[in-house]
Amino acid sequence: MSCIVLHHFPINLSQSNSNPDQKKLFINPKSNVRIKDCTFQPHEELFTNVLNSLSLSTKRRDSNLGSSLHAQISKLGITTDVLISNSLLSMYAKCNLTQDAHKVFNEMPLRTVASWTSLIWAYCQEEREHDAISLFKKMLENLQPNEHTLAVLTQACAKMGSFELTRVIHCYAVKFGLTSDGFLMNCLIDAYAKSGSTESAEMVLDMLSNRDVVAWTSAISGHVWNGRADKAINLFFRMQEDDVQPNEVTILSVLHACSCINQTCLFQYIHGLVVKSTEWFRNSLVMNSLVEMYLVNGFFHEGVKIFCSFCFMSFNGESNFLCIETMAKLIQGCSLKLGEGIHGYLVKNGFLPCNVIENSLLVMYSRNDRYDSVNLLFGIMRFKDTVTWNTMISCLVKNKQPENALKLLTQISSPDFVTMISSLQACSSLASLQLGEIIHGYIIRTGMINDIILQNSLIDMYAKSGNLCLSERIFIEMNSKDVGSWNSMIMSYGINSDGISALSIFKHLMKTHQPNDITFVNILAACGHNGLITEGLEIFDRMEIEPRMEHYACMVDLLGRAGKVEEAEAFIAKMTMSPGGDVWGALLGACLLFNNVEVAERAVRHLGVMEPNRNYWKVSMANIYARNGRWEDAAKMRNEVKKKNDGVEGHGRKEEGWSCLEIRGEMVRFVTADLNHQQIHEIYRVLNGIHSHIREAYCKEFLI
Repeated sequence: MSCIVLHHFPINLSQSNSNPDQKKLFINPKSNVRIKDCTFQPHEELFTNVLNSLSLSTKRRDSNLGSSLHAQISKLGITTDVLISNSLLSMYAKCNLTQDAHKVFNEMPLRTVASWTSLIWAYCQEEREHDAISLFKKMLENLQPNEHTLAVLTQACAKMGSFELTRVIHCYAVKFGLTSDGFLMNCLIDAYAKSGSTESAEMVLDMLSNRDVVAWTSAISGHVWNGRADKAINLFFRMQEDDVQPNEVTILSVLHACSCINQTCLFQYIHGLVVKSTEWFRNSLVMNSLVEMYLVNGFFHEGVKIFCSFCFMSFNGESNFLCIETMAKLIQGCSLKLGEGIHGYLVKNGFLPCNVIENSLLVMYSRNDRYDSVNLLFGIMRFKDTVTWNTMISCLVKNKQPENALKLLTQISSPDFVTMISSLQACSSLASLQLGEIIHGYIIRTGMINDIILQNSLIDMYAKSGNLCLSERIFIEMNSKDVGSWNSMIMSYGINSDGISALSIFKHLMKTHQPNDITFVNILAACGHNGLITEGLEIFDRMEIEPRMEHYACMVDLLGRAGKVEEAEAFIAKMTMSPGGDVWGALLGACLLFNNVEVAERAVRHLGVMEPNRNYWKVSMANIYARNGRWEDAAKMRNEVKKKNDGVEGHGRKEEGWSCLEIRGEMVRFVTADLNHQQIHEIYRVLNGIHSHIREAYCKEFLI
C-alpha cells in the first residue's frame, strides 16, 4: 500500500499549536492510498506535496482519491492558489468529471491559459466540440492562447471534420508565431486531412523543416481516410526518402492503402518490409492487416501462407492468433479440405463458440456443397443472429430446397433486406405468387421498398410466377433504375414469350446505361426462346464486350431451337475459346429436340471428357437413341446411368423429378406415382373421375 504524505500548514498560526504532536490519518475506503495529515511544515513543502498528490491521482485516473484531496485542500484554504486549482481542474477533466471541472473553473479567481486549455480539452473528450469552440472564443476576450490550446482545438476540428475552423486555428498559429511547434503542426495536418483537405495537410507537411514519423503518418493516414490510396503510397515512399522510419500506425495505414490499390508488386514490397522487421512480424495488428490485404484482393493462397507462418510459429513460447474477423474472412474462401482443417484449428484453440466464425463456416460449407455439415453446424449453434438465418436460407435456396428456406423465414425475429432477397429467390424457384405477394407486402410495410436490389428481385419473382403485369408495374414505378433493373425486365419478357418487348427494353437500355455481361445473356436467351434468330445474331455480332461461355451457349441454343443444328455445330467450331460443358449441353438439347443422332454423338464425346460424373447427357442421349429406334444403344446408356447411381450416394445420384402446386399458400410437392400424400385416396378418386369423363366424351364423339 502506497503512502502519500499531505503535510498540514495551517493558515492561522495561532490555531496551529493546539496539539503539536497529534497526527491524523485519513483513509479513502475505495483507494489503496493513505493520506497523512502531519503537523507544521514549511510552506514550499506543503504545496509540493499537494501538487504531487494531485499529479498521482490524475495519473491513476482515480477520482475518489482526487475528491478526497480536494476536500483536504478546501480545509486548508488553499484552493485559491492558481497552480493547485489548475491541478484540480486537470484531475477532474482527465477523470471525465467535466461538471466538477467546470465548477472548479468557475470558482477560480484567476485563470491562466492552462485553466482554459484544460476545460477545452475536457469538452473535447466528451465530444462537446461546439462547447469547446465557444469556450475558446471567451478565452480570446481575456488571454492569448498558446500552442497547447490550439493543439487541443485542432483535435476538436478533426472530430468535427470542419475545414473552415481548422483554417482559423491555423491562422491563429501563424498570428501568434506558434508554427515552430512540431506537435501543433502535426495536429493541424491531422485536422486538415480529416476535414477532407488533403492538399492543405500536405502543404503543412512540406512547410515543416523537421518532419518526424508522426507528421508523415498523419498525412498518410489522412489520404487513406479520404480514399486517396495512391497519394498515401507516394507519401510513404517520400517518407522513406526522407530517412524517417515508419512505425506501427504508419504501416497499418499503408497496408489499408494497398488493399484499395490491388497491385501485386506493391503487395510484395510491403510484405517484404513487414518480414524484415521482427517487431512488425510479431505484431498481431500488422499481420491481420497483411492477411486482409491479400484476401480482399483475391490472393487467397498468399493469405493462407501468412496465416500458417504466423499462427504456427511461437515467439518466446507464446502462441500467435489472428483476430476473429480476419479468421472469418479467411474461412469463407477455403476449399473443403482446407476449411475442415481450419475448423479443427479453431476448435482446438478455443475460438468456438463464436457467432462471427460460425457464420463464416456455414458459408464455407455451403459453397462446397456440404449441406449435411451446414445443417449439423446450424443445429448446434448456441446463438443465431440475422446473418446466421440469412446464410441458412441462402444455402437452402442454393440446395434447391426453397420450401424449407421459406419455413425458416417465419423463425427470424428481425429479417433485413438480405433475408428478403433470399426469400424472393425461393419464391421465384417455386413460382409461388401468393407467398411472393406476402413478402412484397412486408417489404412495403417495413420501408425497404425503395431498395433497388429488392425491387429488381420483385420484378424477377413476379415474372417467374407468371404475373408479368406486376413486373412491369414495379419497373415503371421505380424512382431510379440501374443496369440490373433493365436486365431483370429483359429476362421477364424473355421467359414469358414476349421477345419483341424484350428487344424494345434492350434498345432503351442502350440509350441510358452501359450493358454488362448479364444484359447480353438475357437478351440472347430471350431471342432464342422466341425464335428471333436474325435479331439474336445481330446483337451477338455487335457486342462491345468480349463474349463469355454463357454468350456462346445462348447462341448455340438460339440456333438449335430454330432447327439449325449443323449451323450450331459450325458456330462452336469458330469459337475463340475452348467450348465448355454448357455449350455442348445446349447442342445436345437441340439434337434431342430434332432427333439428330450424328451431331448428338459428337457432342456426347466431348461431354464424356468434360463432365464424366454427370448423368444428364447420358439420359438425353438414351432418349435420342430411343426416338430413333436404336433400343440397344438406349439400353446401354441407361445401364451406365443405373450403375453409377447404384455405386454413388448423394452427389452422383440423379435426383428424382418432382413438381409442386401452391394450395392456399402451402407448397405441395409430388412425384410420379406418389403414394405419400395425406389425401392420396381423394386425389386418385378425382383422377379416376376425370379419366371416366374423358373416356365417355371420347366414346360419344367416336360413336357420332
